[in-house]
Amino acid sequence: WLHLADISRRLKKPHTTVRKYMSLLEKQGILEKNIKGRLTLYRLNISSPLVVDYMTMAEKEKLIRMCKSNLLLNELTSILHQNLGEDNKALVFGSIAENTAKVHDIDLLITGNFAFPDKIKEFEKNFGITVHLMNVKSLGAVNQALKTEIIKKHLIIHGSEEILKWLI
Repeated sequence: WLHLADISRRLKKPHTTVRKYMSLLEKQGILEKNIKGRLTLYRLNISSPLVVDYMTMAEKEKLIRMCKSNLLLNELTSILHQNLGEDNKALVFGSIAENTAKVHDIDLLITGNFAFPDKIKEFEKNFGITVHLMNVKSLGAVNQALKTEIIKKHLIIHGSEEILKWLI
């Protein structure tokens, strides 16, 4: 549960603006509201089928915004989109998901068959950065400790809906 003030602070938007959108999302069943005295708390209504759709749009918007401001992330995203198949999922996590300007290495998770290590090596050489690649058969093969870290800081590059369902 998050308080309206916390949400406003994180979004860097005025309370009145955030309250208006929170009310709309509550009416649509995306959010649940809990009033405790003078506190109004919100959380995602995980049982709503639209939650994943809204979260997918938010994740894609975040990736696009960050790619526009960072050549490194833009190039990696382009390589992954060009080389991954429909069955693959890909995300970066850790420091690159938070502040692309202070990146010293990139943590990359790819599921399924990974057939282009040469392109990742070329990317590392061109940008002078190390990519810590984790290639697993499926998202289910990721241990809980790593999943917890991914939840905290991530950017989904490929397979947004499936990854979000796994994270939820």
